[in-house]
Amino acid sequence: MLGFAYMNTFSKKPLAAAILATSIFLLSTPLPADAQSRTSTRNSYNYWRNTREGMTSTSTIERATSRRGISSATQKAINALDDNEVEDLPIPVLLGVSLASISPNFGDPRDGGDRDHEGEDILAPKDDYIVSPTDAVVISMGSGDSSGNYVYTANPGDETFVYMHLDKFAEGLKSGTVLKPGDLIGYVGDTGNAAGGPTHLHFEIRHNRTPMDPFPRLDREFTLKERIDAVTKALKKADDEDEDAEMLATNYRSLFISARAAGLELPDALEEALGVSGKTVATVAFSRDLTVGSQGDDVTALQTFLITASKGPKATALASAGATGYFGALTQAALAEYQASASISPSAGYFGPLTRVQIVMLTTT
Repeated sequence: MLGFAYMNTFSKKPLAAAILATSIFLLSTPLPADAQSRTSTRNSYNYWRNTREGMTSTSTIERATSRRGISSATQKAINALDDNEVEDLPIPVLLGVSLASISPNFGDPRDGGDRDHEGEDILAPKDDYIVSPTDAVVISMGSGDSSGNYVYTANPGDETFVYMHLDKFAEGLKSGTVLKPGDLIGYVGDTGNAAGGPTHLHFEIRHNRTPMDPFPRLDREFTLKERIDAVTKALKKADDEDEDAEMLATNYRSLFISARAAGLELPDALEEALGVSGKTVATVAFSRDLTVGSQGDDVTALQTFLITASKGPKATALASAGATGYFGALTQAALAEYQASASISPSAGYFGPLTRVQIVMLTTT
C-alpha cells in the first residue's frame, strides 16, 4: 500500500512522481512464496476505492443486530457465550486464503471517498468455505440489495460478527443455529453491490453496533487438522456430498495431498474425488528429489510434514509462512533441521532418496 500512500500525499509534487513510479514497480515485482507479504489487494485498488461494496444502511444493521423477538432457546445459547471477546481469530475463510494474502482495508475510502469501509474484505475463490472463527449463535440472515446474502452472529464478549456477499448459505443454517469454531456459515461469492467485482468475504466485527477493525485480530489460519475436521463436518451436511468433494479436490488438491502425507484421515468422498487411497498418497506426493526452486504438490506435502513433525525453530519459521508449494530458504532450513534430528546425513536441506524413504515410511504406517 506504500504506493497509494505516496499517491494520496504527494501526487502533486514532482519528486513524488518518481517515488510513486519506483514504489509501483517494486510492489508489482513477484515475491517468492516463502517471502509473501500482505499486499494482494493493491491490484484492485481502483475497484475498492470507487465501489459501493460493503455499504449497508443503518436501519438494516439495527434490524440485523437487534436481539428483540428471538426465542428463549436462542437467547439462552447467546447467554452461554463467553463474556470475554476472542482476541486472536483465525481467518474465517477456511481453505484458499493465507495470512500473507490479506491486507488491512478497514477505514479505506469507498464511493470515491464519501464513506469509510467498515469491515475487512478478504479476497477468496468463489465457493470457498466461510466458517465461524469462534463459538457463535446465528441471530440474523437474509439478503439485501447492498449486502447480498448476509449472516449476523452473536459472539463472545457481546460482539456481533457480520458476513456479507455470500454466494449461498450453509445447508440448514437458520436463526438460533449454534456454531463452533470451523462450522460452515456459507460460501464465498459476490452478491449484492459486490457483483462484478472480485469474489470475497466482507467481514465485520461490531460492538454495540460500532464497527471495529478486524485485521489486527486475524492473526492465524486454521491448522491443517482443523481444516480437515471442518471439511469433514461440512461434507456430511452437504446437499450433494460427492459434488462438493469434487469441487474441493479440484480447487485444493495440494492441501488435501498434504493432509494425507501428514497422516490425517480424509472423508471417503474426498479420497475418491482425489483419486488416491490413503496409503498411496505419500508415495505419489514424494516421488522425486526436491531442492531450492522446486514447486508443486509434493513440495506442499513436504512442508506440511515438516511443520507437523518437527518442533524446532526452523520448522516454526516455516509454519509462519505456511505450506506454499514453493521450496525456498525457509523450507531448506526446516528440512536440514529435521534431517539432523532424524540422524539423516548429510543434513543439508536437500530432499533426496534417504529422506524420502524415511518420510514415506512415517506417513504410511
